[in-house]
Amino acid sequence: MKVQRLFAAAAALAAACGATAASAQTQTTLPLSERLINLDTPGVLNKGVFDGRVDVRAFGGAEGLVYTSLGAGVGFGKGWEGVLRGAFAGRKTLALPGGGGIRHGGSDIELLAKYAPRSTFDIASHPVSLAGLIGVSFPSTPSVSDAHLTLGLSAGASVGNGSEIYVNPRAVLIADNTIFGLGLGARVRLRDQLALIGDYTPILSGDNTRDTTTGAAMSRNVYGAAVRYLSTNDHYSLDLGYTNGAGSTTGFALTPGLGGSGAFYIALTARR
Repeated sequence: MKVQRLFAAAAALAAACGATAASAQTQTTLPLSERLINLDTPGVLNKGVFDGRVDVRAFGGAEGLVYTSLGAGVGFGKGWEGVLRGAFAGRKTLALPGGGGIRHGGSDIELLAKYAPRSTFDIASHPVSLAGLIGVSFPSTPSVSDAHLTLGLSAGASVGNGSEIYVNPRAVLIADNTIFGLGLGARVRLRDQLALIGDYTPILSGDNTRDTTTGAAMSRNVYGAAVRYLSTNDHYSLDLGYTNGAGSTTGFALTPGLGGSGAFYIALTARR
């Protein structure tokens, strides 16, 4: 199966990276990194540190809904973090030209465990960090209502001047329609407290939306871009941007707005 082969390759890469890190005896880590708009990054919270996040995505076009995402994380130490997050919207039916309609909207709640080794390794003199993610999702949407597993692997590399690039392959294991996306992202430092963030996720397997003319299942890539302000004490950040991803859970972050719809996006993260 295509997705199984991709995850096997990702696991082999992670194991090889871990072996490289162990042999190098490197004990440095990348600076703590928050998630991007639709991607998880490899940074984890320190033991006893909590964070909370709220983001709102107001869609126009065929989607025509407002999605609100809420999330909370806690650091358990030794590279472990627990995350509870959910995305919520009303429900609507988009009328099709030939009759019938596409029901969309709903909610998704995800409980997630994240593990990041404390050591890093270098590629071309750039430090790289890894994290693995596994979770269970409880969706309530017109198309999916059964709980399913979510999987992800996040890698981040410092490229100088406080900027980073990321790779985040991830999947939702829905019966008969596993959706797998290869997320690519970046955080570019503009000033001490200001950065440009962006991500793009090609969908390599599964259908994540429907054709607004015929209603047929199809796949569409997910993207997002925003400006991020980070407070000097690292206690909060604010994002303003644009995305077509529906929400912050793994499943909704792999789901675009209907018919190419995009959303104005605002997010606030607080940490203590």
